[in-house]
Amino acid sequence: MKANLINKTIEMSKSEANKAGKINSAEFNELNTLRSMYPTFEIVIKTSSTKKKSDYKGLTYSYMEMYITAHDDENKSIMEEYKTLRGISDEAQEVLAESLSYKKIKEWFLNKYPAIAEFHEKRESLLKNKAA
Repeated sequence: MKANLINKTIEMSKSEANKAGKINSAEFNELNTLRSMYPTFEIVIKTSSTKKKSDYKGLTYSYMEMYITAHDDENKSIMEEYKTLRGISDEAQEVLAESLSYKKIKEWFLNKYPAIAEFHEKRESLLKNKAA
């Protein structure tokens, strides 16, 4: 929840609005504080922007592991890189390293295996051509 001084609005999410409807909840008290500070401001419920559907549906960690296993070099160095990024290599576990985000691991994977990205782009292109 925030006061937007430029638009003269008190902005909150739908979830915050629902919680603010309960007397003495943290959101209720926060809303009352903002309303007393800015009595002329309009209350606006912000809707979340819809995220674009992923073109990489099914690109899970287990899929990445299967693909790397099938396409790794003889030293298994790519799988070792993957395990380090995931925080599951012996070295990573020794230093209690956490996994990088899925987004960063996905970017690494697609850079390592550009054929996957090319396939998904080709598939999207086929769908667009069929719709036209």
